[in-house]
Amino acid sequence: MPFERNVNNKFVLESVYRFIAYLMLSFGVLLYYFPMPLQFQHYVVSIFAAAAFVAILCIFTLAKHKFTRHQIKQIVFVLDLCVIAAALSAVHLSFVFSGLILASFWYLSTSFNKISFVGYSLGFLCAVMTFYVSAFLFFGFENYFEDASIYLTIYSFICFCACFGVTNYFNKKALKNLMTTKDYYQEQMNRYIQFSNQLSRYAPLQLWQSIMRGDTQAKIDYKRKKMTVFFSDVIGFTQLAEKLIPDDLAFVLNDYLSHMAEIAKRYEGTLDKFIGDGMLIFFGDPQSRGVEQDAKHCIEMAITMRQQMHVLRERWLKMGFPELHIRMGVSTGYCHVGNYGSDYRMSYTLIGHDVNLAARLQGAAHPDEILIADETYRLVKDEFVCVPKDLMQLKGLSEPIKTWQVIDKYTGIRSDLQQWFDYEYKGFHLLLNLDEVQHYEYQQLLDVLEQMKERIQTQHELTTEQGIARLDARDEVQDSGSKLGGFESDKV
Repeated sequence: MPFERNVNNKFVLESVYRFIAYLMLSFGVLLYYFPMPLQFQHYVVSIFAAAAFVAILCIFTLAKHKFTRHQIKQIVFVLDLCVIAAALSAVHLSFVFSGLILASFWYLSTSFNKISFVGYSLGFLCAVMTFYVSAFLFFGFENYFEDASIYLTIYSFICFCACFGVTNYFNKKALKNLMTTKDYYQEQMNRYIQFSNQLSRYAPLQLWQSIMRGDTQAKIDYKRKKMTVFFSDVIGFTQLAEKLIPDDLAFVLNDYLSHMAEIAKRYEGTLDKFIGDGMLIFFGDPQSRGVEQDAKHCIEMAITMRQQMHVLRERWLKMGFPELHIRMGVSTGYCHVGNYGSDYRMSYTLIGHDVNLAARLQGAAHPDEILIADETYRLVKDEFVCVPKDLMQLKGLSEPIKTWQVIDKYTGIRSDLQQWFDYEYKGFHLLLNLDEVQHYEYQQLLDVLEQMKERIQTQHELTTEQGIARLDARDEVQDSGSKLGGFESDKV
């Protein structure tokens, strides 16, 4: 139900309700003077009520653009009090009639309108002035608080009961309409939230949140910022696509991308797009923690992705899929980021030299290698172990560039405090993450490593230098002695 429709219905309801109330007041005044001959002053309240009603209609229809709804309520409240004051002056404050009128008006004013202290004060002042002016000009100051006729008393109680009955009826109806409206808007809000959640998956999370907060406008616009750009892809995925059926290929790709996207979200990276099995992620817009911190977050994300790729690779191998590796490139520099495209279709992305550089570094990286540009290295060298690489001549660049390979992150100033160990040889693969090991598991871990060490030592003793296995470690001594004896006999 549209909001404007509710407002219009409420305006019509208040107008009809006010018209009936003014009509009851006018008829009550006439009944007060019954059976006296009717004179002009007996119609004063009716004329004044009609004028006030027309004024209220004009205020609602003509002046609603000049006054706020709260101001209009205050003005209408003052006019209602003036009409009631004129009626009370006309009946000379007849006890029953006046008391029931004031009680009804108080109930209505507290039920439908919230009047400020200024409104009450101004209304009381205008009502007193109207009362005395009416008494002075038309009704006089005698015969106050006298008992009215039985007809007026009965009429007063009938009007009072009708007022309460009609008010309660419309209150219940209004409450029902409010509940219906609330349910309608709640349903619309739930649909809006569902649509928002679905649409947010087609745009970077940070961008979507920025648009919802009103910080970013959906228009063609861009800005120049220093940012850190990350590129990654899976080595051999194109060849893998030729070997696997589409369902298996889709499973591997979605499994890989879902884990990597979750890692990017954890480190507050803006996931620009998926490019097949590749990913473009940047740090620095629309949210930024500073150029240096953005670069460090990016490298931490890259290391975590490499670690996660090890886990995925082991799982895929057990499922019968080929061995896959990731390679990554990172660069830091000034880029232009914003909305590109047209008014009806645009894309939030970034362009610049460092975007191309990150892509070239990723293409030049070896399996499971993180290559970073020299500018990125200057920002992260205090927290990450990096080794220099030979100057690289990358495609599209006129001069060779200096690059660095990220080994791991260390918590202190020495690399021997590293928390992640990853060694892989033929027949041996050690994957140890001390950040994940619980303190009560240290002894069990040491026992396992000690058993491994003893078993490797035994295997080493049971193998000759030529790699030939023997039954006993003393065989090598016996073989040496026999060779020596044969040599001496030949010599003799």
